[in-house]
Amino acid sequence: MSEKQTSSLPTYLWELFQRLRRRGFVVAPQDYEALRLALQAGFGLSSQVALRDLCAALWAKSLHEQETLFALFDQLAPIEEYWFLAGVNDESKNIAEPKQAGDSGKNSDNKSIDPKSNQPDQSEQEQPTVASSQGLPTIFLGDVKIAERPFVFEPQYPLTFRQVAQAWRRLRRPVRTGPSVELDIDSTIEKFCRLGVGSSVVLRPQRRNVARLLILMDRQGSMAPFHGFCDEVCEAIQRAGRFEDTELYYFHNIPAEGADETVLDLLEEPLFPSFDPILPQIQPLTEGDLYTDPDLLDWRPLETVLEKYAHGASVVIIGDAGAARRQYRGSRFLDMLSFFKGVRVYTPHYVWLNPLPQNYWEKSTAAYLSRHIPMFSLDREGMYQAVNVLRGQQFTIEKPI
Repeated sequence: MSEKQTSSLPTYLWELFQRLRRRGFVVAPQDYEALRLALQAGFGLSSQVALRDLCAALWAKSLHEQETLFALFDQLAPIEEYWFLAGVNDESKNIAEPKQAGDSGKNSDNKSIDPKSNQPDQSEQEQPTVASSQGLPTIFLGDVKIAERPFVFEPQYPLTFRQVAQAWRRLRRPVRTGPSVELDIDSTIEKFCRLGVGSSVVLRPQRRNVARLLILMDRQGSMAPFHGFCDEVCEAIQRAGRFEDTELYYFHNIPAEGADETVLDLLEEPLFPSFDPILPQIQPLTEGDLYTDPDLLDWRPLETVLEKYAHGASVVIIGDAGAARRQYRGSRFLDMLSFFKGVRVYTPHYVWLNPLPQNYWEKSTAAYLSRHIPMFSLDREGMYQAVNVLRGQQFTIEKPI
């Protein structure tokens, strides 16, 4: 392929590039230029499959994005045998297959060639047909291109997989562990100055992220409309967070139940009381049920999970906290405060992510709970704030527990 032919890419590649950008792919003009340079270097010229794989290698950053790119490429790619020439310029449609000496409109297999499509004569090929049961003429589909992936279904969530991954990769606790394989320049220079003669270099272990994460997700009930979105967020955290360990458990409504309700007798307001006067009297609670599966079938004691995974880890709770139905229950609110006091026994790093925006929290358990613990909306800004809190950044809470 000459440099002139690769200097201007086919128009369907630009359309593919534009559609990928509209679907949230992080690609820029320099990525399109990288494709042009790769084609000039001779990559991706052997077939449509090779070109498709080249586009995926340059523009797709995950298996999900790769599947999307493949589907769009199959829809936009031309059907001509000379696939790369299609769309380069206006004259490319009239390019015919070069003839060998002695050929007169036939290929080596003596099959006639259609000069318009560079394809063997349709009369000698098996043409897909649609038979009619009403006596109508047979419908031929020989000129219709049917893509292997005719549709591209993508969930349109408030957060993309990439946005979640970028936010949670910021949660790092680097510690030097493992074998000594990294050059320690300062120690090597200090050793050389101390000995005064040439000596072996000094090595040290590499830094490794030892951050651990425990995710507790509310399931079923009012959280049913958010199952797909929350599952996508948790999958992105688990696959791209790059933590030492990530554990996911489920609960229904509240992770802990059975707090001592005798403290409620000290409250003066019966309907929507403020728990500020009785916060010191609320005792830690770690009695509850967690589940390893989203169907809430495989049960685990809450205390066992906290004892095993919460020590020195970051705890993330995902749930609506009554905001979906605008509900407030004093007993449930007391259980939640007791639960977080129990979590504090194991770790001071915890946040609550609510799939509903903050303006939906009013007059619900979420509004009262956000006065005592760091609670954020499950959007891009809220997720970055949650990660900052887990990293140790100062965050103002109206009345900490």
